[in-house]
Amino acid sequence: MKKKVWILLACVAVLALAACSSETTTEPETTATPTVEATATPEPTPESTATPEPTATPKPTATPTPDVDWYQEMLEKSVKSTGNNARLKKVLEKARSGETVNIATLGGSITEGGNAKPMSEGYAYLFAKAFGETYGVNGGENINFVNAGLSGTPSSLGVIRFQRDIEEALGAEPDLLLIEFEVNDYAEVTRGRAYESIVYDVLTQDNDAAVIMIFAVTNDEWNVQNEHLPIANHYDIPIVGMKEAVFGAVRAKYMTTNKYFTDRYHPNNYGHTVMKDCIMQLLATIDAEEPEEMNAIPEEPKKGRDFSGMEMITAKSEDVTIELGAFTQTDAGGQGFQVKGGHSFPDNWKRDASAGNEPFKMTLTCKNLLLNCKQGGNECGTADVYVDGEKVMSVNGAGGWGSSNVVLLIDEKEAAEHTIEIRMAEGQEDKMFTIYAFGYTK
Repeated sequence: MKKKVWILLACVAVLALAACSSETTTEPETTATPTVEATATPEPTPESTATPEPTATPKPTATPTPDVDWYQEMLEKSVKSTGNNARLKKVLEKARSGETVNIATLGGSITEGGNAKPMSEGYAYLFAKAFGETYGVNGGENINFVNAGLSGTPSSLGVIRFQRDIEEALGAEPDLLLIEFEVNDYAEVTRGRAYESIVYDVLTQDNDAAVIMIFAVTNDEWNVQNEHLPIANHYDIPIVGMKEAVFGAVRAKYMTTNKYFTDRYHPNNYGHTVMKDCIMQLLATIDAEEPEEMNAIPEEPKKGRDFSGMEMITAKSEDVTIELGAFTQTDAGGQGFQVKGGHSFPDNWKRDASAGNEPFKMTLTCKNLLLNCKQGGNECGTADVYVDGEKVMSVNGAGGWGSSNVVLLIDEKEAAEHTIEIRMAEGQEDKMFTIYAFGYTK
C-alpha cells in the first residue's frame, strides 16, 4: 500500500514540474530587462568593497578599473565648482614654465595637519608636493610653499596672521592660496567678513593670484559651507567640497567614516591623502578646460571687506602707544605651531596672578580692532575690556588649552583714535591673563 502511495506522489510531482517548465517558456515581460542609468553607482563586489589606497594623482580615465572606479567618482564629486579658470590656469602655466610659484595654505587644525602621523603628512604638505611633481619643473624645485594652518582658529584670526604667516613667510605675495575654515567658523565674530577680506586681498594683488576654497567636513556631515558659498559664488572661486565627496562614498557603502576620520573633525592619513587627491582632481579638471577670460572683481562685497589689509600688533610693534600696566611678562606656554615649531604668538603680554591690577592701555588710530587672547586652564581668569572709557565686554581666559580666543572690539567705517584698556574683572585678581595679539585696519 505504501509503495503505491509513493508512486502516486511521484507522478503528481512530475506533472507539476512539467507545468512549471511550460510557464517559464512563455515570452518575458519587457520590464524584466532593466536599463542602467549612466549616473548609477554599482554595488561593490566582494573585491571592490576593500578600500583601495588613494593614488598619488588620480586622473580621469575612459575605462576605469572596477576596484577604483568609485574612488575616481568620489574625486569628481569633490569638484564642487571650477569657478572662473583663468587665474588657476595662469598659475599652472607659470609652474610649467619654471617660474617660482608661491603657494600658501591657510586654515585650522585640518590644514595644519591635525591627526596625520606625522602631521607633515597632512593634506597641505601632500598637495604642495604633488603640485610640484605634476606641474613644476625638476620635481617642484620652483615651488615655494608655506603652511599657515593653526589649530583651533577661525578666519578672524587668519586675517590677523595673513601678513606675517603668509606674505612674510613666503617672502612674497602668494600666487595660489588654499583657504579652509569650514569647521572653525561656526561662531566667527565678523560673520564672514574676515573670510571675504582674505579672499579679496589675494584677488586684488598685482600678480593675478588664484584662490581655492576647501570645504572640509566633520564625521557627522557638518560644516559651514553655506556661509562661505555665497562668497565663493560672488568671486567665482573654484571649490573642493569634501562633504559631497566623502559622504557620497559613505552612502554608497564604498567607504566608512572610520576609514577617513580619527574623530569628529580630523582626517587620518588616508583622509588627508583623499583631500590632496581631491584638490589635484580640481586642478586636472581645470587644466583640461578651455581657458576663460579673467572675471572682473566685483565692486561691491558680498558680506564685507572691512578687515582688508589688516595688520598685527604684538609687543614688538612700534606704531601704537602702549602702557603695560600689570601685563609685563611674556607667556612662553600656550598655542604653538605643531609642525614648524615655535609659539604662534611669542611676542605677547602676560599678567601674572600676583601682579596687581594696573590696566594694559593702548592708544591707536583704527577702523576695526580684533583682540586675540589666550584661553588656558583654570589658572586663567576673566578680564574686562574698555574702549574709550566704556566697558564693552568681559573676556574669559579659562576653558581652553592655550588656544586663541578672538573678539571684535571696534567695528567702524571711518578711522578714529581710540584707547583700549584691559584689566582683571572684579574677583578675578588672583588669576592670570595673556593678550596674544591684536589686529587692526587703518
